[in-house]
Amino acid sequence: MEKKYLTKIQNELNEEYAHYYQLKDFPHVLLQEWKGFCMPEDLKNGHQKVIDLVTQHNFTHLISDIVELEGSFEETNEWFLQEFNPKMVELDMKYEAIIQSEDIFSQLSAEDLIENTQLSEIGYHMRLFSSVEKGLEWFEEE
Repeated sequence: MEKKYLTKIQNELNEEYAHYYQLKDFPHVLLQEWKGFCMPEDLKNGHQKVIDLVTQHNFTHLISDIVELEGSFEETNEWFLQEFNPKMVELDMKYEAIIQSEDIFSQLSAEDLIENTQLSEIGYHMRLFSSVEKGLEWFEEE
């Protein structure tokens, strides 16, 4: 899978924790890759970057690779439901594949978020996958 680098985001310690790519064979897909421990504010900043990139490039599908993400983001789930996900629907992005983390706290937070009925009510669809390729297969089915 070939990807084109778009940008990155760093925390206040200048540590890179998220990279953003466009997939060459799927130019409508934005891939965000998370690495290391993230605080809730880092997650919000990273997803604000997604909003900016979707606005600039008209992406229609999002892959969030959280395989290397550490930490719980359960406290940001309300922000996702109230702010981020509705904004994505407004920008015509309605599908997000999450590539699952090996960190148990990140797994639980992701599962809690995707099981929320508010997502389907607003027309935002999220699923968990074990690989980017499986997420892309789901996108093609939709």
